Amino acid sequence: MALKGKISGFFPIVGWLPRSSPKAARIDVIAGIAVAGLLIPEGMAYGGIAGVPPQMGLYAAMLGMFVYAIFGTSRQLAVTPTSSSAAMLAALVSPIALDDSTKYAALVSAATLMAGLIFLVGGVLKLGAVSEFISKPVLKGFVFGLGLTIMVKQAHKLIGVPAGHGNFFHQLWNVISTLKEVNPWTMAVGTATIAIMFVLGAVAPRIPSALVVLVLGISCVSWFGLDRHDVEVVGTIQAGMPSLSLPRIGEDDLSALFVGAIGIVLVLMAESLTAARTFAVKHNYEIAPSQELCAIGAANIASGLLGGMIVGGGMSGTAANNAGGARTQLSSVTASVSVGLTLAFLLPLIRNLPEAVLGGIVVHAVVHLIDIRTLRYYAELGTGSLWVALIALVGVLQMGILKGLIFAVGLTLILLMHKLSSPHDSVLGRLPGTETFVDVERYPDAQQIPGLLIFRPNGILFFANANRVRNRLRSLLKQALSPPRVVLLNLEACPETDVTSLEMLTQLNNELSGSGIELHFVRVADPVLDLFNRSGLLKSVGEDRFFRGSVLRSTDFSIKGGSRPKLKERSVLAVSS
Repeated sequence: MALKGKISGFFPIVGWLPRSSPKAARIDVIAGIAVAGLLIPEGMAYGGIAGVPPQMGLYAAMLGMFVYAIFGTSRQLAVTPTSSSAAMLAALVSPIALDDSTKYAALVSAATLMAGLIFLVGGVLKLGAVSEFISKPVLKGFVFGLGLTIMVKQAHKLIGVPAGHGNFFHQLWNVISTLKEVNPWTMAVGTATIAIMFVLGAVAPRIPSALVVLVLGISCVSWFGLDRHDVEVVGTIQAGMPSLSLPRIGEDDLSALFVGAIGIVLVLMAESLTAARTFAVKHNYEIAPSQELCAIGAANIASGLLGGMIVGGGMSGTAANNAGGARTQLSSVTASVSVGLTLAFLLPLIRNLPEAVLGGIVVHAVVHLIDIRTLRYYAELGTGSLWVALIALVGVLQMGILKGLIFAVGLTLILLMHKLSSPHDSVLGRLPGTETFVDVERYPDAQQIPGLLIFRPNGILFFANANRVRNRLRSLLKQALSPPRVVLLNLEACPETDVTSLEMLTQLNNELSGSGIELHFVRVADPVLDLFNRSGLLKSVGEDRFFRGSVLRSTDFSIKGGSRPKLKERSVLAVSS
C-alpha cells in the first residue's frame, strides 16, 4: 500500500483512472471532445501569436493535455498554449532569431524545454509560493497591458493592413495611419468572427464558438471567393505527428533565453495555480502545488522535445473543460487524442482558413484580460492599488512585454520594501473605563500613563526600518509635553529581527540612559528574546527590564518618585526559569 501511495503521488493517473465509472468516463469523453473544439482553433491562433507555424500550437496542445493528465492533480485544469505565454514567447525569441525562421523554431523549442526544467526544479524544491512574489495589482496591470498588446498586434489581420512593429503605441499608430488601406472584405470577416463568438458565448455558451467560426471561415472562402479579394488565408499546413528532436542552439542564445524563460514561468505559475485552485475549491478537493509544477514542467519538456511551444494552465480552457462536465483528466486525454487526429488527417482542410478568423479568435480569447471591473474595485478601495496597476499597465505598453514583466516584478519588490521599511507604529493608551490599550491616534479618548511612553512598532524590525523606528521615538520624546521617564517598547508585532536592529536598540538604550530615560521591553517573541540573549543586549539593558506582558493592564504600571515603572508581572527570565 505504501508503494502504491508513492506511485500514485507521482503518477496521480494511477489513483483516479481505475476508480472512474463507465458513466463518468462517458461524460469526460464528451467534455474532452468539446474542449478540443476550442483548443484546435485557439492552438493555431496562439501559434500565430508566438510567431510559429500553426501546427506547433497544435503539437503543444496535444502534448500538454496528455502529459499533464498523467502527472497533474487538478481534475479540470487544461494545460495548453495560452495567450500570455505565446505573447511572451514571441517577445523573448524575436530579438534573438533576427528573422531566421529555422533558428526561430529552434529557439522556441529551447525556451519551452528551459521553461519545463524551471517548472520541474520549482516543483522539486516546492517553490510554488514564488508565484506570489508579484502582487495582485501589479499582476493585474501587467495582464491588462498584455491583453491590449496582443489585441493591437492582431489588428492588421482583422482589417487587412500591413503589420506594425515596436511597442503598443507604435503599433496602434500604425493601425491608425493605415486605415485608408483597410481591406473591407477582411474587415467584414474579422468583425463577423468576433461578433459570432460573443453572441454564441452569451446565448449558447456550450457551443464551441471558436470551432464554429473556423468552419464558417473556411466555408466562406469557397462560397464567396474571398481569396480573390485579397483576404489572406493560412495556406498549406504541415500535417502529421511531431518527431522527437533536441533543439540545437548556441550557449549565448541559451543564456539570452534563460531570464525570459524565468519570467514566463512566473506568470504561468501564477495563472496555472490560480486556475487549478479555483476549480479544486469549486469541486471540494485539494491539489498538490509542487506536483502541479512538476506536471506542467513535464508537459513543457515533452512539448519542447516534440516541436511544440510553451504550455500552462489557462483559465479559459479550464473553464471550458469544467463547463463541459469534466470530472477527471480523462477529458484532457480525449482532447489530446482529438487534436492528434486533427494533426494526422484534417489539417489540409484548414489551408483556406482566413487569417482574420484566427485574429478574431485571439481577440475573443484575450478580451477577459481587459479587466476594467477589477480596476474600478481598486479605485473604490482607495489604497493606491489602482495607481500601482496602472503603472504596471503603462510599463507593459511602453516597454514591451518582457521588459514590462521585469518592470512589474521590480515594482512589486519596491512596493514590498517601501511597506516593510515604513511600518505604521502606535503610541498606546488606555481606553477610559476599560483595561484595553489602544493606539491613541485612532482613539483620541485613550489615556496615556504619566511618565510612561508605550511604543509599538507594527511590523518586523529589520535593517530597512531600524533607523526609522529610532527616529520616530526621538520625535515622540521631543514632542512630549512632559518628557517620559520610561519608554516601554512593545514588540508583540515583531516575530523576528536582525543584526542592524540589535545595534539600533543598543544605541537607543545608551542614548535614552544618557538622557535619564529607562528603556523597557514587553511582549518580546521567544526567537527575538533568544537573539537578544545571545547578542548581549538582554544583559546590557537589564534582565529585569524585560516583561512578559501577556495581559497589558493599566494596573500593571505605576510611576512613583520619578523612578522606574512597577510591573506586577515578573521578568521574562524569572518566569521562564
